[in-house]
Amino acid sequence: MRRFATITFDQCTVPDDAMLRPAGGTEAAIDHQIQILLALQAVETVGVVDRVLEFTTQWAFDRYSFGRPLASYQALKHRFADMYTWHQAATGAADAAVAAVAAGSDEGSERAVVATAFVKKRATDIIQDCVQLHGGIGVTWEHDIHLYLRRATVNRTTYGTPNEHLRGLARQLSA
Repeated sequence: MRRFATITFDQCTVPDDAMLRPAGGTEAAIDHQIQILLALQAVETVGVVDRVLEFTTQWAFDRYSFGRPLASYQALKHRFADMYTWHQAATGAADAAVAAVAAGSDEGSERAVVATAFVKKRATDIIQDCVQLHGGIGVTWEHDIHLYLRRATVNRTTYGTPNEHLRGLARQLSA
């Protein structure tokens, strides 16, 4: 479980001998920390989707309807194919963000924002599809899928929504 709080530093002064780094590099250091945070959140959310797809796929093979596994129905195969395609794209975006941020690349900020916006949007869509594929059990407290959906939903709004990230990126690129 994650806990959240708001911390403010109103009228706070730090003596020169207590500073961790020179004051001039503060903005760049904060920007880099935000890049790390966004890249890590994208990777975590991709992991959430990965786990949900894993147990939803297993559910589709284990659950029978009219004498056949659910996974054998063409319409469901198409839904799974779409979800796996979006999952692979999200994984690629998150991996590219992590690599750029870890390397200290000039593209780190842009890739972290793009990955975060894409992953946040797609994760909740994919997990909602998985809830539907589980049928009635997917909307009960007895199945753990709601825990994963909640995590992805909280991640979607924490540190900015997908639209907020994309608007910020557009402003940054147009400047």
